[in-house]
Amino acid sequence: MLQRWIRLPYRRSILACLTAGTLAFLYAGHAAGPLAQASLPWSLMTACALLPGAVALLLWRQHRLALRLQALEQLRADAERTRLASAQRKAREQERLRIGRDIHDDLGQHLLTLKIDLSMLQASTHGATPQLARQLAVMARNVDLSIAALRRVIHDLRPPTLDAGLQAACDGLLADFQRSTGIDCSCDYRLDAAAGSAHGPLLYHALQEALANIARHARATHVQLSLQQAGETLACRISDDGVGLSGSPPRLGCGLSGMHERVAAAGGSLHIDSHSGAGTTLHLSLPLPSCRHDEAMAHR
Repeated sequence: MLQRWIRLPYRRSILACLTAGTLAFLYAGHAAGPLAQASLPWSLMTACALLPGAVALLLWRQHRLALRLQALEQLRADAERTRLASAQRKAREQERLRIGRDIHDDLGQHLLTLKIDLSMLQASTHGATPQLARQLAVMARNVDLSIAALRRVIHDLRPPTLDAGLQAACDGLLADFQRSTGIDCSCDYRLDAAAGSAHGPLLYHALQEALANIARHARATHVQLSLQQAGETLACRISDDGVGLSGSPPRLGCGLSGMHERVAAAGGSLHIDSHSGAGTTLHLSLPLPSCRHDEAMAHR
């Protein structure tokens, strides 16, 4: 067991120290003559007392080295997992962009062509039977609804407002919310552009879902958004002064449940603090992908 724990170079060093110490004391006793040989047992006892100390020192250094190597390997493994998670997240974002473009360029154009054809058909049959006119109007309305639904799908895949940055997108979302609901909004941003782009779509959709729930249920007069970068973590807090959520713990709807799953898949956490009559606060925490990787590269 001990031989498996001690590395081979250290085992050789320990044996060399023991052998060298023993030979040195024996040679010193032999060279000093008969009088010194009488004190040889005491010299051997001294050697026996010193050599375990040397062995203990070597073992302690071996243990410290093993701990440092273990910590470094753990740091490198964490950095690799973070790098892979970041690569997967970027791949998903690129795939969303590709799907959005394909939907817009293919299905969107077909629907637009269909709408134009229906408009021309309505114009050419103007004054015909009322039943035909009603049927064409229903078809045109269904096409308009399909185009609107398609635009929402494309917007959810990658909100165009994020091209101007996360802060600008959140400002636009809060401005639209305040204009449509009359609820006062304030915000506090303490993060750089790189930190905001790391989880831009996820944070945007979280704010979108939270504002939708506040508009439907909260009966609030004020909403506060806070985005802060603290070391390796990006923290988001969305709070309102409304009536709060019922139940303990608060019951989550489909939108927040889906958001919880997306946050967990990104390596973050989401929880809600709510008390009846005391408002609701949504806390969202996400890891920043570059911090651990840069730290690991600095130790290499």
